[in-house]
Amino acid sequence: MLPYLIFTYRFNLDRARTLVRDLSDEETVRQPHGVVNHPAWTLGHLAQASNQLAIGLGLESTFPAEWKEAFRTGGTPSGDASHFPPKAALLAELAAQHERVAGALEGAEPVALEAALARAHPNEGTRQRFPTVGDYAVFLITSHEGSHLGQIAAWRRAMGLGSATGI
Repeated sequence: MLPYLIFTYRFNLDRARTLVRDLSDEETVRQPHGVVNHPAWTLGHLAQASNQLAIGLGLESTFPAEWKEAFRTGGTPSGDASHFPPKAALLAELAAQHERVAGALEGAEPVALEAALARAHPNEGTRQRFPTVGDYAVFLITSHEGSHLGQIAAWRRAMGLGSATGI
């Protein structure tokens, strides 16, 4: 099952790049027709979520501390471009976090990985929805990323940009 999850994770990273490839830094923070989660926030949020997954897998945090407030869950993204890193930096951070997680999953000894994924989620609040690190990992790699990438696709339509994927 692991190779399929990693395939999906890498597919999602490619899809993120595709969805924003034609956008300027200024465009990535626009909030058309009340669409609050713009691409700049979404890319940073996904990178932060992948960093959290890396921590759950036993790695140290590498997410830029100065970015944490801008991408916190539950916050309201600003439409001010000065509050966000440039698109290139966001994509680089997302790619770095993806590589860390994929590398940890691929490089782990199977028995150790199974034990790590079977551990109870360390955050009590999160544990109510995702009892184990594995439950959370599969959610973040699949549903969470897919949902947010769908938001970027819908944002593109609200911006009048059309599909970035030809679909």
